[in-house]
Amino acid sequence: MKAFVRATWLLDSWNLLSKVMDVRLEFADFPVLTGKVLADRMRGEEIFITNEDKVNEEALDGNSNLKLVGTPSAGIDHIDLQAATERGIPVVYSPGGNADSVAEYAFGLVLAICKKILSADAVLRKGLTPKVEFYKPLMGTELKGKTIGIVGVGSIGSRVAMIARSFSMDVLLFDPGVLPTRLEQFGRAVELDELLKASDFVSVHAPLTDQTRGMLGPEQFRMMKKTAFFVNTARGKIVNEPALIDALREKRIAGAALDVQASEPLRPDSPLLKLDNVIVSPHIASYTRESQAHCDRIVQEDVIIFVRGERMRFLANPEVLKK
Repeated sequence: MKAFVRATWLLDSWNLLSKVMDVRLEFADFPVLTGKVLADRMRGEEIFITNEDKVNEEALDGNSNLKLVGTPSAGIDHIDLQAATERGIPVVYSPGGNADSVAEYAFGLVLAICKKILSADAVLRKGLTPKVEFYKPLMGTELKGKTIGIVGVGSIGSRVAMIARSFSMDVLLFDPGVLPTRLEQFGRAVELDELLKASDFVSVHAPLTDQTRGMLGPEQFRMMKKTAFFVNTARGKIVNEPALIDALREKRIAGAALDVQASEPLRPDSPLLKLDNVIVSPHIASYTRESQAHCDRIVQEDVIIFVRGERMRFLANPEVLKK
């Protein structure tokens, strides 16, 4: 059996798979591929693995030999699961494989924005002599006793909750897909409205689905405190970005730290780049060697399980087994 791997990051972590099958490795630079372009690139392959490429109906229709799609990531919104299922193609992924890296990064953004770390660095890099007027905008916020609201309490959100508790923060949790008894292990379960109204920090860790797309919009940002900070390391399209920009521009919330945006890569003319109360980064929360190697290994192991004819551990579309 043959596998085609388009790896965005590590090429040296696919040795497990290469021991048991013919693997074609390709470094996947941006922009990502989709449609007919992707179909042509993966022509004739039996197994296709990608971090970022958008595997849609057109890409799948162009490859009748395709037997499995894999993605070494927790997010699977770049793969059309319904189209894959209709064609009898299992999709494997790596839920939780990047949880530690993303949780650490998310809380790093919490610290960076509330302690004004980037602003302080910029002051000194400009060669400004520290004076009272330079210090005034650098006044930070202490975390102890503050409330963090976590939207989405899976493997990443639960880790953020544990980190926050180690800083003596109160933790509010919203995730309708998780049993309240499990949520109570990490904080206090509340409805989304209560979380937004009570939190000093709101951190998003929900997957992008039809239910979560645009779930944080004008009404939700109006509920937040003027002193609150908003952090997103999940998916940009969970947020109504124009509404967030308006809230930041009008100082209806104190600031935001965003590793993800509605359109990636972020355009140079994005209004986010013109706001002084925003930190942005290019979707790199999971970008650590440990995280990538772990996710790659999870997918490789499931591919090998598939080849053996056994049930895969991390199947994104389990209904495909009925076919």
